[in-house]
Amino acid sequence: CLEWNEKMTDTKNIQMILLGAILLSPENYWTVEAMLEEDCFTVEAHKQIYRVIRERAIAGKSLQRDLVAADLPGEVGDAEPSAFLSMLTYHANKEGVGLIEEFAETLRSDALRKRIASLAEGMLKTAKDPVSNPMMILDRAAQRVAELSQLGDIETESTLQSSLIRAMKMADKGDKSIAAIQPCLAGMEELINFYPPGSLTLMGGGPGSGKTAFAMQQLIFTSQVLPSTLFEYEMDNAPLVARSLSEHTGVPLKQFLMGMTKEQAEHIQHVAEQLRNHKLRIVAPPKMSIHQLRSRALAHKERHGLALMVVDHLKLIERPSKFKVDRVQAAYDNAYDLKILAKELGCAIIALAQFTKAGRDKENPEPEMEDFYGGSLEEHADIILALFNRYDWLSRNPPRSNTGKAAEKWQEDRMMSENRIEVYKLKHRFMAPRGRKFFHWDGAKSKFSDIAGGGAQGDLLGDAA
Repeated sequence: CLEWNEKMTDTKNIQMILLGAILLSPENYWTVEAMLEEDCFTVEAHKQIYRVIRERAIAGKSLQRDLVAADLPGEVGDAEPSAFLSMLTYHANKEGVGLIEEFAETLRSDALRKRIASLAEGMLKTAKDPVSNPMMILDRAAQRVAELSQLGDIETESTLQSSLIRAMKMADKGDKSIAAIQPCLAGMEELINFYPPGSLTLMGGGPGSGKTAFAMQQLIFTSQVLPSTLFEYEMDNAPLVARSLSEHTGVPLKQFLMGMTKEQAEHIQHVAEQLRNHKLRIVAPPKMSIHQLRSRALAHKERHGLALMVVDHLKLIERPSKFKVDRVQAAYDNAYDLKILAKELGCAIIALAQFTKAGRDKENPEPEMEDFYGGSLEEHADIILALFNRYDWLSRNPPRSNTGKAAEKWQEDRMMSENRIEVYKLKHRFMAPRGRKFFHWDGAKSKFSDIAGGGAQGDLLGDAA
């Protein structure tokens, strides 16, 4: 009890110094403005004074002591306003005002701790109710923790000098915490250079275009060196990994599911041992809200580090709403939240997205931004990539006649596009916004590879890359 009283006395003293420092020099308000809010002050009189100071500052009015006193109620802390403010300035002069930023951080931390304690007490009370749904309790808690975490973050500002120094550090190969992600294929490196830290990449396509396989190949490549996480909403993690590693194991997914030989099982054990040091973690929940995803990603960042994160896929992330949410709006909100999360974590995020039915059935098959839920996601993404399986599209859209030039061209195009996937760059915030590359696709091994020679990139259907 004595320790708590001493803590409260220290907090009260800090509040008095901060308010006195602001009244002595109004510039001090703007020094701590981003760090403080009204609830950081536990003494009611101090809370009233800070409220008046903030309102006057926002309105562009003077923070001179007598003018602030005039806006206060009749009495403040059992004293006349002018006398109370004079006491604060005297106290600040006596104690010194050189550590106001540290004092503000102390008050902010104390206020956040109280909110966390209140949240914990509420969870315990609800958990004791036998009719309460534990998953609902966890979901609401995850949402509230995410909100508290954002409240705990202070908006950062920087100068040209500090920004340049940070850019220099990002160029330092030894700094893995802010590493740019190298693409797993040379053709992709030509197309996009790299996946920047703090960026959101949207990767879309129709069914069978290889989105998940492409993302898994990138994750397996990156996780050799850098910590990576996959949030997999569509598939169970075991079949997904079995399919993605079939090139290394030599065992197709069908045999994983239907049975394999003793030699194959022994070889898989050997491959599993080789993968021991890969830094890839897979989260495959039956469902998970955006707040739960954020909490798990933050935990991975703190415990293991996080350079690359993949979400499969965007539309399946649940939104915290009691009402049915339009799927286009849900995808838009999820993209917005993932972009904020990418900046917060300082990692690259790749979110997979299914093209709309209208985008898959249109007469001109080449992907466009509008195929991503009407193009509404474009403003949140730094990079937009679209995978297109032309062979599959041609197979589903044969010519009306089996003879003639149209049929011959269809057959020729179909033959040339077999075992190839086209990757379109529809947006790139940091370089040329448009481009296209072709890659060889081995469906049996779920593997993409560069096309030998590189010059073949522009040969398909006579178009330039």
